[in-house]
Amino acid sequence: MKYIYIVLISLSIGTVTAMAQKTTDSLFVRKISAEQLTDSTSANRFDYAFYTAQSYKNRGKFDDAIKEYQKCLSIDSTNAAAWFELSRMYQFTNNPNAYNTLLKAIKYAPKNDYYKEIEAAYCINNKEYGKAIRIFEKLSKANKRKTSYLYHLLKLYEVTGKEAKHLSTIKKIETIKGISEETVMIKIGYYYKKAQHGKALEEINKLIEKYPNNIEYQTLTGQYLLSIRDTAAALNSLNAILDKHPNNGYVYMVLFEYYKAKKDEPKLRNALNKIIEDNNIDISEKIPMFTNYIEQLEKQGKEIDVYNFFTTLIENYQKESVVYSLYGVYLLEQKELDKAEDLLNTAISINPDDEATWNMLVQIQVQKDSIPKLLRIVDEAEKIFPDNSTWAYYKVTAMVQLKREKEAIALIDSYVQKFDDKDNAFNSLILSIKGDCLMQDSLYSEAFESYDKSLNYNPGNILTLNNYAYFLSECNTDLAKAEKMSSLVIANEPQNSTYLDTYAWILFKQGDLNGAKFHIERALLYGDDPDILEHYGDILFKLGNEQKALEQWQKSKDKGNTSPTLQKKIEEKRYIEKEMKCK
Repeated sequence: MKYIYIVLISLSIGTVTAMAQKTTDSLFVRKISAEQLTDSTSANRFDYAFYTAQSYKNRGKFDDAIKEYQKCLSIDSTNAAAWFELSRMYQFTNNPNAYNTLLKAIKYAPKNDYYKEIEAAYCINNKEYGKAIRIFEKLSKANKRKTSYLYHLLKLYEVTGKEAKHLSTIKKIETIKGISEETVMIKIGYYYKKAQHGKALEEINKLIEKYPNNIEYQTLTGQYLLSIRDTAAALNSLNAILDKHPNNGYVYMVLFEYYKAKKDEPKLRNALNKIIEDNNIDISEKIPMFTNYIEQLEKQGKEIDVYNFFTTLIENYQKESVVYSLYGVYLLEQKELDKAEDLLNTAISINPDDEATWNMLVQIQVQKDSIPKLLRIVDEAEKIFPDNSTWAYYKVTAMVQLKREKEAIALIDSYVQKFDDKDNAFNSLILSIKGDCLMQDSLYSEAFESYDKSLNYNPGNILTLNNYAYFLSECNTDLAKAEKMSSLVIANEPQNSTYLDTYAWILFKQGDLNGAKFHIERALLYGDDPDILEHYGDILFKLGNEQKALEQWQKSKDKGNTSPTLQKKIEEKRYIEKEMKCK
């Protein structure tokens, strides 16, 4: 769990840098500053050390900041702010003393509620819910009008199953904020579990009395009565609303669920029409019901009815992008790619800010293998969503697929710079792709450097670990490092034939032929890729089983392996090491 701390002293990076340059331009300046501080009061020395620590913190130099905060505390061990800031630094550097250091801050500033909130957050993170409850209960008692503590308690009481306290807390929130949909719905849920249906209906009536013109709230009575199977009373309640508001869509939304359960198709369809016709209800509220109905028709195998229903929706909601997107998704599932593309383009023309629809348009081009068109779509999407690395990934992979590796590498370098410290997983992924591109041009040292950078961003990147390990083994270099990386991969992906093949090949290169045979045969349980078959033949040949080796090499060739080295192995009936010009 991550915690957000309030910065006690706010300094912009620009200000810090400028001021730091003025005070630390040279050894001479630092020496004079130190001499002046020696003669200063302890308060001045504390302020200087605290300011320096804040400067380091704002520049991300946490280890240096820690030393300066510790210096502050050597001057004044009772300063709560220094203890608190030190606890933050410990948390950022995964130092186990973070929590105990926070307790020191609380000790020296017992009235600081924010420090106590952070303590409660630690307790929640460690699943010490009882302790967290006690902290928030004390905070709430001292701050009776502050509802944020009550909401924290609500969640904690729910997690710990303290239903009575959960209900009493809702009532406290209502005392402060008044009756609301939120509080009433929570109370209804509580009374429903306790089968105290009369009390639940009383709460609904309170909400209706407060908001007498809200028809949606009026339908809650009917919904609740249906949930407890008091059908007659429910229908009476809903019909009473329809007497006053004969075409109200909210009522028909409740009746829709009832008719669906009764499998009354004519009345179900009538309810849907009423919902469609009610323009006072936002489309976002209707979409879940439309989706539900479409799924029901699909299960019944009524494809024509699905198409007809979508036609009705388009006719009634010509300016609602979500309807075109919904229809596009359905057609995409039916593999009607051209029609789906047309609908999704219409959706985008109405609402260009819908990222999900842009993404579906990209998926269509992927399925069509229309890479140039994919690039055009991604370029447009990237202009609207410049900070979304999804488009950058598609652009890079498209360049690679078009064999434009140099452009891909240039793009990768620009994107790594752009997303540095913003998206480590993305940077790791595209640097792995860059390494693969460099390998294709036999630029091994540059490729290995790119793989190293990829792992700096994400040490657990499976793709990088596998490819890096494999190419190290191909170059017969640093095999111990290769084995370590590959073992991490297969520990996470024990049934991936490609990864098992890599590990087997590294063992082969190390001379562990029996281990290599064991793992290559495991790889063959999950896939018989031509490269795996060739490697199997190599291992068998080294183990002295030349006939079986030839069989595996031939299988590899039959599956499409056109390697000249493989052809030579078959012709000369011997193992030949592939030539690698590693540099």
